[in-house]
Amino acid sequence: MKTSLLSAAILLGLSAQAQHSTLRFTDNTINLSEKSVLVVPFESKMYLSDINKALAKTNSLTSNQIIQRFTTAIDQSIYYAFAEKCSVSSFYQVADSSAVEDLKYIFDNLKLEYELVSKTEKKGKAKKLKDKLKRKEEDSYQRGRITNGQIETKRDVRERYMKAVISDNSMLDSMHFKFNNDFFLFVNQLDIKNDYSDMIAVQQGTFDRIIQLHYTLYAKDGSILTTGISKTYFSNKENNINTIITNNFPILARYIFEDLFPPVEEKSNSKIKLKNPWK
Repeated sequence: MKTSLLSAAILLGLSAQAQHSTLRFTDNTINLSEKSVLVVPFESKMYLSDINKALAKTNSLTSNQIIQRFTTAIDQSIYYAFAEKCSVSSFYQVADSSAVEDLKYIFDNLKLEYELVSKTEKKGKAKKLKDKLKRKEEDSYQRGRITNGQIETKRDVRERYMKAVISDNSMLDSMHFKFNNDFFLFVNQLDIKNDYSDMIAVQQGTFDRIIQLHYTLYAKDGSILTTGISKTYFSNKENNINTIITNNFPILARYIFEDLFPPVEEKSNSKIKLKNPWK
């Protein structure tokens, strides 16, 4: 008998009367060794791409098919990167139709918001106090607003995370009830954009593209442990979706792995051995 997350939440409620930049919310070492992790994929609207038209034309795919390929590839890349250290569960492993219902329940109860990347530096006491007084103004992200019927926006080029925010722990409780997971890895957003920072490369047509994966890790008790961006680069000439996935998604997964697991002694030439399930 299948159990939806919504049903699980109700049951639990009755019985009781979740290159590389990261922002940590705990000073403790995050160690997922021998633990269970549930990977929650991003919602389709959280796929942002400058190159979707080129991908669709080269690969004869619709936008929805591209998103599905990328979503599945991320899920499998994370699985292969994490499998030797912990148990990984996925909505793609759910055999019945409850996965669709479960994901809808999660997306309906999940809030996403931007968080500015923090640049850590050593500061004296006086500077810390000064920075503390100015932090609210400097760290705030200026979103768009409507004035006299007109949309006003302020461009903000600072790097930002797309962070998953859970205000009601019953969602995590219901996922834990169904999947029995200790941790929940939310894949919040996938974006692919052209890198125009090097104007010479732009003029020569040799600029790169940036592919970024935004994620947040929650513990089953509702505490957020870390949020971040895993990113890598590839040539603007490459539009084959199989090549993009094979060459880049294992790297994205590996960067997340290195954030969540403490370093261990390994042979310097060790590599993740991946199957190629996306062709």
